[in-house]
Amino acid sequence: MPYFLSPRVIFGKGAMKRLASELEGKGDKAVVITDQILKDKCGDLVEALSTVGYDVKIWDGVEADPTLDVALRASRFLLDINPQWVIGFGGGSAIDTAKAAWVLYERPDLADGDLTKSILPRAVLNLRRKARLAAVPTTSGTGADVTWVAVLTDRAMNRKIVFAHNDIVPDLSVLETSLTLELPKGLTASTGLDVIAHAIDGYTSKQRSDFSDGPCLQAARMAMEWLPKVCHDGSNYEAREKMLNAATIAGLGFGNSNTGLSHALGHSAGAVFHMGHGRAIGIALSYSLDYISTKPPYEGVLDPLSRLADIARFVGIDDASPREAVDALIAKIRAIQKEIGEPASLKEAGITEDRMKAELDTLVQVAEKDPNMFTTPCECKGDALRELFERMWRG
Repeated sequence: MPYFLSPRVIFGKGAMKRLASELEGKGDKAVVITDQILKDKCGDLVEALSTVGYDVKIWDGVEADPTLDVALRASRFLLDINPQWVIGFGGGSAIDTAKAAWVLYERPDLADGDLTKSILPRAVLNLRRKARLAAVPTTSGTGADVTWVAVLTDRAMNRKIVFAHNDIVPDLSVLETSLTLELPKGLTASTGLDVIAHAIDGYTSKQRSDFSDGPCLQAARMAMEWLPKVCHDGSNYEAREKMLNAATIAGLGFGNSNTGLSHALGHSAGAVFHMGHGRAIGIALSYSLDYISTKPPYEGVLDPLSRLADIARFVGIDDASPREAVDALIAKIRAIQKEIGEPASLKEAGITEDRMKAELDTLVQVAEKDPNMFTTPCECKGDALRELFERMWRG
C-alpha cells in the first residue's frame, strides 16, 4: 500500500462538541445510524448538531453481526431523508452498517448488482457527491471508524461479505471516552482482544509498511497494558480512554496494512457459529500466532517469527531468542484472556463436539475464501486449516 489512509480524528474531552463545530456550515441534515439500545445515548450528539443548524434523524435498525439486508434498509432511509452527513454511532456493527448504507445511498444503482464484486479496491465509486461520513465508536475494539472496510454477513451462505475500498474511510472519527464508560465487561473484554489482534495481524501482514508498523506496535502495547485494567474497573476513565485510543490507533495500523490469519479464522467461526466478532477473533489469535511463527513465509515476506519477536520486546518481554520471545508473547495473550474472562477455545465458548464436527468442512471452506488469507504471511489451507480449527476447539 503506497499511501497512508486516515480520517480527521477528534479525541479527548469535549470531542462531541468539537464534532459540531467541524460540521457547522457543511449542511443542514444529518442521519445517525445506530441500534435500538444505543438510540437513547444519541442525545448529546443530536443536541450538539442541532445547535449548529442540523435537522437530525435517527435510524436505529442496526443488528449485531449485520446483514446486507440491514444495510439496504438503512440506505433506503437515507434516500428518503437526503442528508449531507451520515454518522455511524455504536460498535463495529453500527459503523459498518453506516458505511455500507452510505455507499448505497451515494450509489443506489449498485444495489441491483452483485455487491460482493462491485465494492472492491479497484472499483470507481465516485462517492461524496451527496454526503460525507462520520463515525462515533462506542466500543473500544473494531477500528471501523478509521478503516476502508465494512464487513456484513450473508446468513444464507454462512459467509462474510467484505466491502473494501479506499473511499469508504470515514471523513471524521470522533472518540468520546464517556460513551464507553457503561460498556459491559464481556463486550469490553472481547473487543479489547480484537484490538490486540488488529495490531499484531497488521504488523505481520504481507502488506505492512514503515507507516503501518508504528501504529501497530503502539496499539499492541497500549491494549495489552490497559485491557486488564479496564476489565477490572470499568469506571476507570483513563483506562477507557487508553483503550478507545488504542482501538483507533490499531485501526490506523491494520487499515494501512490489513489483517491476517486470526481474522480469517475468526470470520469463519463467527459466521458459522453466529459468534460475536471480537470473541471469535480473540479465540483464534493465539492459535494463528503459533501457526505463522512456525511456518516459512512467502517469498519476499518478512519472517513472522522475527516480527512477532519485535512485538514481544516492545510490550516488555525480554526473552533472549526470537522463539522464546514469541512463545512468551502467546502465553501473555492467553494469560490476558484468562484474566478478563474470555474463552480460550471454541469448546469453552459453548460449541459442542458434534456441532464442531458437523461444521468443520464449512469452517475450512469459508476461511479459505476469506480476504485475510491474501495478507497472511504464510500459506494456510486445506488440512492445515482443518487442524487449526480442531485446535481452536480443543484448546
